[in-house]
Amino acid sequence: MAVPDKGAVSEQTLRLAMLDLDRQQVTKSKAKKRSSKTKSPTSPKRAKNTSLNCLTWSAAQINHKAKRFDKYIIKYAHKYRIDKDLVKAIIIAESCFKVRAKSHANAQGLMQLIPATARRFGVRNSYSPSQNISGGIKYLRFLKDRYKGDLKKTIAAYNAGEGAVDRHKGIPPYKETKKYVKNVLNTYVKLNPRIGRVYAVYQVPKMGNKAGRHGWQYNRRLAPHLYKK
Repeated sequence: MAVPDKGAVSEQTLRLAMLDLDRQQVTKSKAKKRSSKTKSPTSPKRAKNTSLNCLTWSAAQINHKAKRFDKYIIKYAHKYRIDKDLVKAIIIAESCFKVRAKSHANAQGLMQLIPATARRFGVRNSYSPSQNISGGIKYLRFLKDRYKGDLKKTIAAYNAGEGAVDRHKGIPPYKETKKYVKNVLNTYVKLNPRIGRVYAVYQVPKMGNKAGRHGWQYNRRLAPHLYKK
């Protein structure tokens, strides 16, 4: 009986192993190609629907989304003397224009009214776009009057409540509220770029304790286009 050469056997085994490895690699590459082709095309859309992503929308995208509710926004914004762009900025931060939005705190609808606030401003159904927008704008008017037009305090109070703003004499030191005010202002300026320039004029002068000329010079540097030469 012939005894097989051990070296030849190991060499043959190595060749077979290499061939098997090549086949596995080819199979894996084909499987990857198939999975990439059959990947669900809806996954990016699901990501876009998250509440945070609507903060990145352009002014055109926001206005397009708001078009469905424009008749209510324009009607009640005019009635209660609130800028319609501020209303849209609040809705973006609150619900991304989702009519059936509901938070863990039971805030409901487009402008996220909690039941107590809804009752306070005559809203019976917070999921009705007309009633929700009306109640939310009434609340904004109340806050704006309370804080004598201070935009930051108004926005902060819409998020944290007027009690918190009164207690801290300004924007409460809550991470969520600070972020909320920033998001609303950013969206507001995006919708109405003039707001950013005009709002800068009303910042408190930082050039010392003297009023009058010092404050005027400071504000002129912030927004020179609003001062005649």
